[in-house]
Amino acid sequence: MTPEPILTFLLICCSSFIGPRMGVYDGELNYCPPTPNCVSSQSWKWNPLHSIKPYTYENISREEAFNKLKNLLDYKENVHVTADPNNFYIKTFYFTKVFRFPDKVEFLFDEKTPTVQIRSASVFGIFDIFHNRVRLEYIRRELDWK
Repeated sequence: MTPEPILTFLLICCSSFIGPRMGVYDGELNYCPPTPNCVSSQSWKWNPLHSIKPYTYENISREEAFNKLKNLLDYKENVHVTADPNNFYIKTFYFTKVFRFPDKVEFLFDEKTPTVQIRSASVFGIFDIFHNRVRLEYIRRELDWK
């Protein structure tokens, strides 16, 4: 067997560029790909194995919660933050320190409840050793949200 099919197969398997894109569709964050390197609070519809609890906040308005999360993300190292305050949506790219591999992380604030839908996915690789889940839980603790 020539190396070209093997290299093509590895490229397809190890890249989630071909997987679900970022953004809000029909009022929800996009689903996780079938690879085990993604978690989403709205993943239960497509894949319950990738499910994580959304953030919930208390005693502050949606605007205050949005600004609190955005300010926290702005001060983190190796993070590129893009916020859409009109739609209460935050899109970030986390970059690893050594090889600068990107991870896509998204936050969508619910209109009616004090809830933030969350999604974190690795761009490269198949396994993330639960890093995306750990990252989102660490942010939850930093914000002191449930």
